[in-house]
Amino acid sequence: MPDNADTVRTFVAIVLPDPVKQFLADIQAELKYAGLTAAWPAPDNFHLTLKFLGPVPRKKLGSIQSAMADLSGTYPDLSLMVKGLGVFPNIKNARIVWSGIQGQTRRLSRLVTDLDTALQTVGIPGQTRPFFPHITLARIKKPVSSRTMMPLIKRFENNASVDFPVNHLVFYKSRLTSHGAIHSSLFQISVSRFRYVSI
Repeated sequence: MPDNADTVRTFVAIVLPDPVKQFLADIQAELKYAGLTAAWPAPDNFHLTLKFLGPVPRKKLGSIQSAMADLSGTYPDLSLMVKGLGVFPNIKNARIVWSGIQGQTRRLSRLVTDLDTALQTVGIPGQTRPFFPHITLARIKKPVSSRTMMPLIKRFENNASVDFPVNHLVFYKSRLTSHGAIHSSLFQISVSRFRYVSI
């Protein structure tokens, strides 16, 4: 979608700190070594998606910004970690390989519900699926057998990253290209303290 279009493809996410990105990059490297044929998100782009909005009118960005600002300071001391490995939709037909999220996941789910409610006030449709926090590591391009995939899942089931604090929610623009999606931040909201930051 061109940058000068009337709509912008968007999503809200939590940025991961560098040590967690490196932890995931190391897992990704082992998946590549195992011979999976896949599209591999760049480690710099690893993030935890909280809500995918899809195309929204550019003229609505200001009201979205204001709605999200109401969440400022509402979730201090929220801490998470990355742990384990899984696939969507199932082990016999793996299409997406992901790493899961643990830690204060109940608080994270409440934050996602509050975010969804805030965005509904400005006309963004509510979530239609249960929230399942994960980080996408690979998008499978060639079928992989469960005999290949299951040992990898077992290999990483107890591997966990360091804990990391959730301080900000970032509102991203996502532009699709022939080389994959390019994400750029439009603004961010501090959820750990009463402070609004625009970037």
